[in-house]
Amino acid sequence: MRSINRQYLAFEWQRISRLPLGTIASKAAAKTLGVALGLLLLPLTLILHLAGYRHVTVFTDRIGHLALEPDCLLKEQALRLLPRRKRILLAPPRRVANEHLLTYWKPHFIVLRSGLGCFLVAHMSSFGLMRHDISHYARNIGKAQDAYRVYADWGDRPPLLKLNTEDELWGAQMLRKLGLPDQAWFVCVHAREGGYSPIDETLHSHRNSHIENTIPAMREIIRRGGWVIRIGDSTMRHLPEMEKVIDYAHHPEKSDRLDIVLCAKARFLLGNTSGIALVSSAFGIPCALTNMIPLGVLWFNAFDISIPKLVRYQSSNKILTIEDVLGSEIATYQYASQYKAGGLVVEENSAEDIRCLTIEMLDQLEEKLMESGNDHAIQLRAHALINQGHYAYKTRAKFSLTFLRNHPELIDPIETVSG
Repeated sequence: MRSINRQYLAFEWQRISRLPLGTIASKAAAKTLGVALGLLLLPLTLILHLAGYRHVTVFTDRIGHLALEPDCLLKEQALRLLPRRKRILLAPPRRVANEHLLTYWKPHFIVLRSGLGCFLVAHMSSFGLMRHDISHYARNIGKAQDAYRVYADWGDRPPLLKLNTEDELWGAQMLRKLGLPDQAWFVCVHAREGGYSPIDETLHSHRNSHIENTIPAMREIIRRGGWVIRIGDSTMRHLPEMEKVIDYAHHPEKSDRLDIVLCAKARFLLGNTSGIALVSSAFGIPCALTNMIPLGVLWFNAFDISIPKLVRYQSSNKILTIEDVLGSEIATYQYASQYKAGGLVVEENSAEDIRCLTIEMLDQLEEKLMESGNDHAIQLRAHALINQGHYAYKTRAKFSLTFLRNHPELIDPIETVSG
């Protein structure tokens, strides 16, 4: 954990050091003013705290956090694990990753949009009063993320989020406009690239992958009767033209609203360790996740399936087993520089592994997936290695059976049983 904090602090120092002196001075002045206002308004803060008002610390800048964090809080409240409060969500201008997703949370929160209002409430709650810190759901650096516990507690209950009638009707029209026939089913496909947030790409470049490696999986979806909608942003590489494949990332109809509708209406989402998949999760849509890293991330729901990036030592070319990774601090590496410093090479999933994952998800959805006793034992063995110090502790999601079958070197064969 100390290593993670050092890496992040080094990144923050480099980022701040590149700012103009005037910008640094204005930020420092704003911080000083905020502290002063927080102290001055302390009596009012106390009154509001006693009245049940709480500023919830949702990270609205990233779509994954904007989907997952309010969802977890509301699920805990529905399960009566949290008391009901008058919860305030700060959504200042230009700090909301998806404006339409925010509309789904507005019935449940007091949403502040003005810059001044957000500034005041943020500093009024900076001393602990009137504050509900929810960073433990998905920003618990170097530790297990409580979101997995919440989703496990929620179990097989229906998702809290469901497309409203207006979005259902509008979405049907937009799917026709994209070229899908009525009643056609589709899969959203996403491969993380570095263009969306270049400012922190030095931290997270190890999470990237190539969209080209998903093309055989796309062809499998089409062969099984579906369509493919590639989601993402306009900085991404273009897909080659393919029948029944829509490169929505570069489509003129792309919008915040359609992003949410697509994630909520897909048969499943084929993605990776990127926040857009959490929109599908919040709406109860299955996710097949590729190139997961750290290895112990997995996903959230029992119907989710994932495959990790392989990690090997550069010096010996040895592939690390699941036990090698989860039994060491490598399991907590969150930044690209940590892998480099450890002499490790991170290998992207092959096109064939991604195709096999897609087949497994399609078979699961069609109730055709066959699991042997040995498969079950391997799955249990892999899950048993995830302990309370790992990111996805208490996850209900699965490692891909076909991936474990195709990579027997990842699990100690001594620990498996015959079928």
